[in-house]
Amino acid sequence: MLVRRRHCLIATMMLLVSVASVAPAQERGDPIGPITKTAIHDRAQKIDVGKTTAGRTACYFREDGGSHVLDIGLTVDGAFLRLETADMRDATPTAPLRIFAGKQIERGGTATDEFTLLQPFAGKFDYYIPEPEQGGLVILTKDDATAFFGMVARARMNFVVVQSAANPKMVDYFAIYEFKTSAIPALLSCAKARIQ
Repeated sequence: MLVRRRHCLIATMMLLVSVASVAPAQERGDPIGPITKTAIHDRAQKIDVGKTTAGRTACYFREDGGSHVLDIGLTVDGAFLRLETADMRDATPTAPLRIFAGKQIERGGTATDEFTLLQPFAGKFDYYIPEPEQGGLVILTKDDATAFFGMVARARMNFVVVQSAANPKMVDYFAIYEFKTSAIPALLSCAKARIQ
């Protein structure tokens, strides 16, 4: 199953202009880094506690697909998505950026590079590229964590899409497979109990 693809978006999404957040810039680096698991917070909702490479406590949900690791969580720095993959980077959307949950459009049984908007994230966020040649990324927001995780949960079995506002045909997107709305209260509860 396809985990991550970067291609030109053919469809015009005029709705995004008025409802989606715009990130000021794409940056290099990784403010989270790999997370080392230290405890289980909620086994049923798959919420773990760990330490980032900077030694910060993180509450997170992990999707591990063999060819990728996706962490969805919170640290003192904010709510984040952190994708680690060996895939090569095809393209990087340029700032300013928007982020939304999107459903890939199919025509004649074939997936296209077009998306139907499912749910935008209206808060501010930062978009990081740890390795310019590889497909990993980090999205970090200090804004409403509940709304951010709600957008991610809405992308379940679909995609989180990062789109260039300057060039709407340029997108970066990746699949969400397991994260669902029921995990959000457990994730927020973990952060309230364990993150100062």
